[in-house]
Amino acid sequence: MIGFLLRRLAMLVPSVFGVSLITFVLVNVAIGNPDTGGAGFDALDQETAEELGRAYGLHLPLFINLSIEDVQTRSKRDIVQLGIRSTRDRAIRSLTRTGGAALPYLLTSLPTLKGNAEKAALQALKQIAKRMGLFETVADAQDPKAFWTRYWEVYGSDFNPVRSARLIRRLIRRDDRLALSELKRIDTYCLAELMKALSTDLPAESEHRLVKLAVEITSRKDPLNPESSPEDRKIVISRWKEWWHQRYDMYTSFEGVLLISGAVTETRYFRWLSRVLTFDFGVSSRDGRPVRDKISKRLPITLLLSFLALLAAYLVAIPLGVITAVHKDSLFDKATTIVTFVLYSMPAFWAAVLLLRYFGSTGYLNWFPSQGLSSPGSEEWSWWQQMADSAHHLVLPVFCLSLVSMAMLVRYQRVGMLRIMDQDFIRVARAKGLGKMQVILRHGLRNGVIPVITIMGLQLPYLVSGSVVVERIFGIPGMGLETFAAIRAGDHAWLMAAVTVTAVLTMLGVVAADVIYAVIDPRIVPGRRLGKR
Repeated sequence: MIGFLLRRLAMLVPSVFGVSLITFVLVNVAIGNPDTGGAGFDALDQETAEELGRAYGLHLPLFINLSIEDVQTRSKRDIVQLGIRSTRDRAIRSLTRTGGAALPYLLTSLPTLKGNAEKAALQALKQIAKRMGLFETVADAQDPKAFWTRYWEVYGSDFNPVRSARLIRRLIRRDDRLALSELKRIDTYCLAELMKALSTDLPAESEHRLVKLAVEITSRKDPLNPESSPEDRKIVISRWKEWWHQRYDMYTSFEGVLLISGAVTETRYFRWLSRVLTFDFGVSSRDGRPVRDKISKRLPITLLLSFLALLAAYLVAIPLGVITAVHKDSLFDKATTIVTFVLYSMPAFWAAVLLLRYFGSTGYLNWFPSQGLSSPGSEEWSWWQQMADSAHHLVLPVFCLSLVSMAMLVRYQRVGMLRIMDQDFIRVARAKGLGKMQVILRHGLRNGVIPVITIMGLQLPYLVSGSVVVERIFGIPGMGLETFAAIRAGDHAWLMAAVTVTAVLTMLGVVAADVIYAVIDPRIVPGRRLGKR
């Protein structure tokens, strides 16, 4: 059995790749391309459309990247475009945004620039100098070109990763003003080491100093309050990590092994797959919180609701389906058929409204709470009182979510039992003297329940997706409620995460169904001989 389970889990690997590929294609088709005006990009200005395209990785090729655009290729292209009138303004903005990371290429090319290209380069350098604290010095210089040439001769050796890492470590240890001024002098060139440091566990004071420096050199308004709680600091750091994940190629150079591996890693699909495998979907565009943290808080609630609904559906559907099959064409069978068809055709939102109207706290009978998972002030109750209170709140949403599944499973169970009851081995068992109930429970049910187990793998993701409406109506803070809000706000990061989680639950449900197959009838396990016990 363990070997069978391991084989089934191993078979999930190609399934994960297949699901990720299909989801990747659908998402890219839905988003479109900023160059063609897809997904509303035509209504945005060029800079905003470029930022959104970078957030979705649309600046990268789909599967193979044979011409990686790093800071070196980007800067050299912008330097060439400085001499072209139609692209000069865009090149100045690009070099200004790249900042210190472009200086090793811009300053070494400055002596060769002439005319309008030279003026445009000095204009970009003037904007960069504001962040570096050199604006007044550059403004007072009689020959700005000679100033920048001399600047590179003196400080060019500071533009290397080892120097940046050493200065960052000094700033982490204490509020080193000299290290801070030297880091500002190399501007965005230090971003790679700065972001690497932010990915480690640092004291609050060190995080504040690093984020403050990042704000100054990138002009991105997302500061960190030193008095913030650990959770708020974590959220801000996560937003900076996401920002860097989308833009690290703008400030780093790909050389050697990175250049070779970048043909695969610097593609849309690789970035998508890496996020699927690590369940790291960035930050939500609605509140800036990490999507993975939100999933860890909301998914257990939705899984509890879905599991209880699935359990309730099977506990009712299996015995009811067996009874209707045994009493075929009876009044009870016909009445059950009518009721199940009505329940199957009933929309979840309408059933929820009816339940609230008649059984909710705002309805006629006032039997069950209408909203949430707990009563006000329940935090001070004992654990068993809290569990009883949560169970009381879950009665209506679980019943509402399980209605359609229950009605469908009753029909599947009835058909499965009718097929089994006509088999020869059932007649043989009866001929040997076994009672009717023994035949049904020992022989009929064990084989007749197979069709119901078959669709169990699809029931869990169906219930998770169906919880969008149920959680919204009953005010349950799960995946469904968050997905409903994400649809309205266009939060693609959360929606991609929800699709991926649902796909994973589908695959796990199929594996669970196969394992239950093997438990009920070991002959189904591959490699086991017929009749082997």
